[in-house]
Order: sequence, then C-alpha cells, then structure tokens
Amino acid sequence: MQEATGLMHKSPRLLGAGVHTAAPGKDYPSHAHTSWELVYYVRGRITCPVGDTTYDATPGTVLLTPPHTWHAEQSRTGYANRFLQVDAATTHPWPRLCYDDTDHTLRRVFDALVRETESDELRALLLAELDLRLRRAAATPPRTPAEQLVAQAEQLFEERFAAGLRIAHVAADLGVSQSGLRAAFTRLRNTSPRAALQAVRLRHALAHIRNSTLPLQAVADLTGYHSVSHLTRHIKAATGSPPGALRSNGP
Repeated sequence: MQEATGLMHKSPRLLGAGVHTAAPGKDYPSHAHTSWELVYYVRGRITCPVGDTTYDATPGTVLLTPPHTWHAEQSRTGYANRFLQVDAATTHPWPRLCYDDTDHTLRRVFDALVRETESDELRALLLAELDLRLRRAAATPPRTPAEQLVAQAEQLFEERFAAGLRIAHVAADLGVSQSGLRAAFTRLRNTSPRAALQAVRLRHALAHIRNSTLPLQAVADLTGYHSVSHLTRHIKAATGSPPGALRSNGP
C-alpha cells in the first residue's frame, strides 16, 4: 500500500451564513468563534485586526479567521459583507486573505451559500467548491500590492460601471491617490484606469445593442453613458459603425 504523503483534513461543514451591514463609524467589536469565519466584503473600506495582523479590506477582499482567533471590524466608510461560519480543522489549508477575480467567482459562491436554506446537499456542494477555490488561492503566489490594487479597481469597475462611477471615487474607495492608481494601471495593464473603465462600459453596451431590442437611451442609462450621443460616439470610435448598424447586422 502506498504511504500517504499529505496531511488529511476533515471536510468543512457549514454552520451558518448571513449578511452584515454597518454605517460609517459603526465598528464590530473584538470577538472570537469556536469555528472558522469566512467573510467576503461587498462594499466599503474596513480595517480588520485579526490576531496580531491588521488587514485593510475593500470590495472583493476575503478574510478567513481560524477558530479561537480574536478579530474585529473598524468601519471607515460603512460596509457590507457576506459571512460564513464553517467547522473545519484549525490547520485547514486556507489562506488568511485572498481576493476575488473579475468574474466575481468567490462572491457567487458566498451569495449562493447565504441564499440556500433548504437543501443540505446543495450547500455541501457549494462549500466544497469554495473550499477548493480557497485552497487553490492559498497555493498561488501572493499578489504584489500593485496587482492587488489593479484587481480591486477592476472589480469596482465591473460592479459600478453603470452608476456614473468616476476614477476619483475608485481611488478614494481604495485609499490611494489617482496618480498612484494610474501608475499601477500603466505598469501592469499598459492603459489608464479611465480607459479600463470605459472598456467595461463599452463591452456591456455592445452586448445590449447586439443581443436586445432596448432603445439606445435605455442602453445608455444601463451602462453609464451620459446620453445617446455620448454612447454613439464611443461605439463609433471603437467599432467604426453607429449602434444602429451593429444592431441591424448582428454580432
């Protein structure tokens, strides 16, 4: 019989799940649990002392706190999160901190676990997927601060592109200067934050134009353009054709 070469860990078991929101300055006091607490931050900027380490969390940040570890949340802007209480070994191979991708893969699983209240089988499958993704994150080399910054900004672009988002708002939410954000995008993406945000708006606008019969004013409203003329100008610059021609000709 071949000898096992790795540590065996019991399968995680979900004990509870929920949503927490707090206003600016409404901190969550220091506390500890007998189980793991997995928290996905959806909105806001939060300072989180966890044991002997302090983390700054922004949208897309996931903090994983082992059992019997004191931790707190200090609300800097008001925030919202999804939290899971999970029974797993203290030595379970999870990272203490990781970040979601631009497809919101981790948020999708967190949201599904919070929503699912009827099927134990489905919850177990979702938790198994989350476990796999978190263990994979733990085995991935950590991002540099610049990589983390750009990834978090891109996530904000995807979440708030339709709401008149400005680069100044993104920089403020991430706690950096606009010049610092611009330098990180230039170095890692060879583009500017403004161009990256416009690319997100354009991608969603083209999808609406090609795959729906929505009026152009509705498309502009849904994708953060100021007007139909603003939308048309960006579509023509990117494709060489006005929106109506793209709709007539199809994809």
